[in-house]
Amino acid sequence: MTRPALARTAGILCGNPEFRRFLAERFPVDWRDFSDLEDTDRAAAVLRHACGIKSRSELDSDPTAAQRFHAELGFPFNAWRRSK
Repeated sequence: MTRPALARTAGILCGNPEFRRFLAERFPVDWRDFSDLEDTDRAAAVLRHACGIKSRSELDSDPTAAQRFHAELGFPFNAWRRSK
């Protein structure tokens, strides 16, 4: 079985209420700044901002963006979940 593309994983995470709570706690200013968006779109906007990208598809083509995703979101989210 192949590993899902990181952009797809990011999209799935943005639909997860638990991930959105994590984003709101970790990036409160960004979460507030994108308050005019629906929750899933808001999560996607915060994720793109945190990773320095314009589209989640860049996570699959830009190794630096993928590294930022893991460092700023993936690993911290897993740690956050374990702490709850």
